[in-house]
Amino acid sequence: MSEVFATYSRSNDCFPANCPEVFTRASGCHVTAQDGREFIDWGMSLRSVILGYCHSPVDEAVIKAIRKGISFTRSNPYEEELRELIRSIIPCAEMVKFGKNGSDVTHAACKLARAYAGKPLIMMAIENPFVSTADFFIGTTPVNDGIPPFTPCAVRYSYDTMTVPYMQKNNSELIEVDIPIDEYLSENMVAAIVLDPSTVDITKEKLQYIRDLCTKHKIVMILDEVISGFRYGISGVQGLYGVTPDLCTLGKAMANGFSISALCGKRDLMQLGDREYGNTFLMSGTYFSNTPDLAAGIATIREIQQKGVIDHINNVGSILCEYLQQAIYFYNMGDHVKFSPASRHCNPQLTFSSMEIKTLFDQCMIELGILMPYIAPSYSHGEQDEQQTIVATDYALGVCSSAIDEGNVKERLLNGHCEKPVFRKGGIKT
Repeated sequence: MSEVFATYSRSNDCFPANCPEVFTRASGCHVTAQDGREFIDWGMSLRSVILGYCHSPVDEAVIKAIRKGISFTRSNPYEEELRELIRSIIPCAEMVKFGKNGSDVTHAACKLARAYAGKPLIMMAIENPFVSTADFFIGTTPVNDGIPPFTPCAVRYSYDTMTVPYMQKNNSELIEVDIPIDEYLSENMVAAIVLDPSTVDITKEKLQYIRDLCTKHKIVMILDEVISGFRYGISGVQGLYGVTPDLCTLGKAMANGFSISALCGKRDLMQLGDREYGNTFLMSGTYFSNTPDLAAGIATIREIQQKGVIDHINNVGSILCEYLQQAIYFYNMGDHVKFSPASRHCNPQLTFSSMEIKTLFDQCMIELGILMPYIAPSYSHGEQDEQQTIVATDYALGVCSSAIDEGNVKERLLNGHCEKPVFRKGGIKT
């Protein structure tokens, strides 16, 4: 193709030069590119495909729904069935409203929090790379063109240290200091604390601390479970650790790649989106009640409940984790590759000391037929897929180690192409 207009995490900037731009078929955890190459996929469509591509029970439910009509002028039975299913398994879900993606519902959750608390600011963890496409979040990133200059943006806090970076006057100059979250909240401007548990080392103690802070300061606790929901446990992180937020958001694995998300929460907050009780415009969309996506959600959750999916993906992740730790040690790569199971083996994470090393690693994995921009184990990943991935990982770490020792990492990158961060300043062709 002459031009592929994929943006952000799907763009060429986020993959090595030898990675195909276009994929045409998928089955299980295997994908086929337009040029005919086949790969074992660990990205699984941005972590949304938890069962596997073309998973028959889900696809059959979707086809059945399509044949009955995909969209209606008012509601349909699938909405109530999925709503009741979610209410039965998600602790905070006294009420449920559906959207199409994580940004829809996370933005709506923050609007509800502001309306409920009567305060303007949202606190988000520095360790969470993405929360929403809404102005309040994008205004805190380098890609903030188009955001009005006086838009109330989010306040960033550190989950690791439970502090807030704060500009304080010291004599005639401003210096940045870290103050405890509890102290910052006493200024009474914050409506909610948002946390995505999938990118931090989540613990029950820290989760409970955030819960206690929100209760103490009469603000809203929002748990962004778009990634962790149905992956860390059938009831998400809140069920796993027994800490119930006021609101939570769900998506990704909820429908095995079909487009649906959910805002769940306590009734006294959620009903502010009902004109009988409040004046908060939450979400509205022509396609929010499309039956194929709702049917996919029902079928996916049933499969997760009935087939031991979460145990399987944790076992798959555990095997990879064990090998990666050994290989990083064997190749003396500990200063360059950090591995974290992110509290659960269902969501292990690799971080690299430079984008050049990451690109070389990814490039080597592509050579051996492994597409692994990140690691999202699925129910379709089996022993043979694990073994092929282990072989490729050994090769990739060996090449990276050699390149570091010889000082020629950049020279080994195809066409000099190096991956780049998603959030960075643009506008200048490089």
